[in-house]
Amino acid sequence: MLSRTAQHVLLDASPLCRFAECSLLGALREYLGSRARITREVERELLRLAEQEDFSSLAAHLRPQAGEVRGAWPRTTKPMPDTLKTDFANLLALKHAIGEHEWAHTGEIATVLIAEHRGVDLVLIDDHWGAGLARGRGLRVMSTARLVLEMVASDALSRDDGFVVFDAATPDGVGRDRFEAGISSLRAG
Repeated sequence: MLSRTAQHVLLDASPLCRFAECSLLGALREYLGSRARITREVERELLRLAEQEDFSSLAAHLRPQAGEVRGAWPRTTKPMPDTLKTDFANLLALKHAIGEHEWAHTGEIATVLIAEHRGVDLVLIDDHWGAGLARGRGLRVMSTARLVLEMVASDALSRDDGFVVFDAATPDGVGRDRFEAGISSLRAG
């Protein structure tokens, strides 16, 4: 299972948000541990989202209180190198739509560019355009739903908790049957 064996995992905001809204961010932290990283652009997005009640647990992981034994998680990458900034600006101009907030799409674009630059083993991203961009650049991509299936199949997450996150990360109607079939397939293969 790729999520278990990847040494360097770069996350977009979506997987962290899905686990946070289901109050299971600790399980994700335990599973990915020090292998996980986020870009500074994703960190900015997550800190903005942490002000919302559904995502309040993000702040405790990103900016732990003084005296807490566990440090910030996931750690951030170094700033985007100058050699990537033109590509970043061009992709942002291509994707940015009129009326969107100024930081829209910066997280997934930065994640893909830095993952390519660093030779990251796995990119966790749910945005379809961002996932396509990553695949087009030869990166391995995984969605939150697939990550959850791998976590359950490797006993890193209970079936019930896994389904809660899977259901939050998939469109309406995907349901329990596809969740169970995915786990069975992973365990058989």
